[in-house]
Amino acid sequence: MREDRFTSAEYDDISFKNQASFTPAINYARDERTMPTNTLPEDRTVIRGADEEEGTPPHPPKKPPYLVLIEGPHAGSYFTLADGKNAIGRAVGSAIRIEDQSVSRHHAELERTDAGWMVRDLGSKNGTFVNGRAISDAVVIGHKDVIRTGIYLFRLITQEVTVEEEMQLPPEAAVSERTVMAEMPTAPEAMTESMEGEGESSESSDGATKAPAVSKVRKVVMYAALTVALIATIGYLTTRFFLHPGRAPVEEAPAEAMPSVPAVPEGAVPSVPPAPLPPPKPQTIAVFLDLASSPLPATVVFQEKELGKTPLRVNVELEPGKNYTAEGVFMLPELNERYQLPVNFTVETGQSVIPILFRGPIGMIKINNLPRDVQFYLEGSYEYDRFKQKPAKLSEIVLQKPIYVPYGKYLVELRRARQLGESQTYVPDIVFRRDFTVAQDSPSYLLDVKDDDLKVFPVDIKSEPANADVFIDGKPMGKTPYQGLFPLGDHTLTLRKEGYFEHTQSLKVDINTPFTATIKLETSVAGAHINNAKSAMNRQIWQEAVNELAQALASNPAPTEIAQANYLLGRCYLSMGDVARAVTYFEQSRSSEEWKYQSMLGLVAAYGALNQLNTALPLLVEVLLKAQDADIKRDANSLFQQISPFRSIIYVHSEPAGAKIIVNDKEVSQPTPAILHDLPLGSYRLRIEKPGYQPTELKLTLSVNEFNPVIVKLKPIVQ
Repeated sequence: MREDRFTSAEYDDISFKNQASFTPAINYARDERTMPTNTLPEDRTVIRGADEEEGTPPHPPKKPPYLVLIEGPHAGSYFTLADGKNAIGRAVGSAIRIEDQSVSRHHAELERTDAGWMVRDLGSKNGTFVNGRAISDAVVIGHKDVIRTGIYLFRLITQEVTVEEEMQLPPEAAVSERTVMAEMPTAPEAMTESMEGEGESSESSDGATKAPAVSKVRKVVMYAALTVALIATIGYLTTRFFLHPGRAPVEEAPAEAMPSVPAVPEGAVPSVPPAPLPPPKPQTIAVFLDLASSPLPATVVFQEKELGKTPLRVNVELEPGKNYTAEGVFMLPELNERYQLPVNFTVETGQSVIPILFRGPIGMIKINNLPRDVQFYLEGSYEYDRFKQKPAKLSEIVLQKPIYVPYGKYLVELRRARQLGESQTYVPDIVFRRDFTVAQDSPSYLLDVKDDDLKVFPVDIKSEPANADVFIDGKPMGKTPYQGLFPLGDHTLTLRKEGYFEHTQSLKVDINTPFTATIKLETSVAGAHINNAKSAMNRQIWQEAVNELAQALASNPAPTEIAQANYLLGRCYLSMGDVARAVTYFEQSRSSEEWKYQSMLGLVAAYGALNQLNTALPLLVEVLLKAQDADIKRDANSLFQQISPFRSIIYVHSEPAGAKIIVNDKEVSQPTPAILHDLPLGSYRLRIEKPGYQPTELKLTLSVNEFNPVIVKLKPIVQ
């Protein structure tokens, strides 16, 4: 018995032995570039649209989008696609009409959507395949993807390509024969097709004879013959096994004459072990890969196939729970460098969109201005290849256009040709040099250099200790830390600070490159004794510290050294319990602007030890309000918690001063400015009033150990 299956060669003989008929819904023409050279003119099939007449000029060159037939009879034909739905099948009115029994009447449909070209199977007999895989739901396809319907293989073309590219067969099509099931039409359908065949074999209005309908008749005859053969075979088997089951026995030969062979009843089929079943194919789901990259587009490679450049969204069939790797390739043409970034992801069941971001370790260099006649030189040590210096000589620089570079450390130089004496020899001379880093926290570097910038160089000078006076060629420039610009050439740098020896050094700079220095100043004789006293105080040897400070005051100290020695003496005597003498030394050092607030805090501690809060608190409030140094403010807050651990302070100041203060309807004896420190915890109403000015009211809530400054600017009453 022969199954009702036919190979592609048989279908070629049945359907196209005479002339197969393609009738697309829109105009298309045979591509002559794919026509074999030995084909006779009468064997060629000229395919026209319904509105095309013989003798009309040939169609213009095909333009995407279109489907091109790459395997099957009449390979090389193409079908221009409309923007909406394009039906594929044998039915009249199909955009791509193929009269072949391997193709269903309504086989498939190709539609252009916002997501791309979408192909779906319409319940066909032989199914629809995309890139070699059967589809059950709608699938989005792209440029050069392949669709199989029956024995026909089409390729979608959406961009300009060569003939070789569009006609190249995919690997899965490299099989000599394929078996497909012919779709058996019903009686009305067969009659309709026979009538259509007869109509098509008649002559058209222009006299051209269309394809004859003989092939249709042959198909019907062939189906009838196969049916008769099938009935005869069933009748024979029924008679053989049910009506005559027995036969005369065959005389057996002696055992020594014939080998023992198990008897097999006539007509029985020998037992053959079944062939192993192929492993089940893994289940896949259709998902969209939503691909993006930063800071520039990347070419995406997935499953050894280049998908395109980001941003990109593609539809793929993937296995749930399986790990996949997509790779983004960043091209850095200015450096002749490429960086490959793999990203791993897993498909979850029910997931329809997988976002993938390729965030490359890439920054940029932007050049705003460059001097005339300079050569740009760039050298980098990339973060992912730190041990290899890579020079980059840019042949063409476009101002204000970003140059993308990997994260790393870079050196940029500007070079200008310099003539050697009166000779004709020129050598590159470095006139500008910078070192910089491109990293995640500093992803960009701006280069803005003008002609005048090549006449100066930047300086960054620090000193230990700080606040030293900076002099360049005897001219005061400021205090350390100091940053500025000096003209190129020879200079003398001088640092001066009281209590330390003067520091002098020479500078000789002939290119624009940063000069940075941290200079440790050497102390004077008095300064050395002060440092010894600090060391003794850290060890709480107070008397030894007092002796060192006394020697410092006797060593011709500078005014700043005198104030520092008096402050340290106050701290020593306060620690030794001699509060009165400590107050004397703190008052002396208070006259120095540099040691003013430290000395006031010493007085606060001394008066706090004597429980004289009314004297201590005004000094403390002044430090809290006016001191700018963070260390001094921290010491003031700590001291406030020591002398007033449970109560808070309200400091009331008004402009103008001398205003009356009323707290919870009770007048305070002291006008502004005033310090209120005897108030318990809770909420308070404050009213500040002064004749000739509008009163001001506010509410405060006091908590434990809190400093509350209240500063009010009174508004005069308009007469």
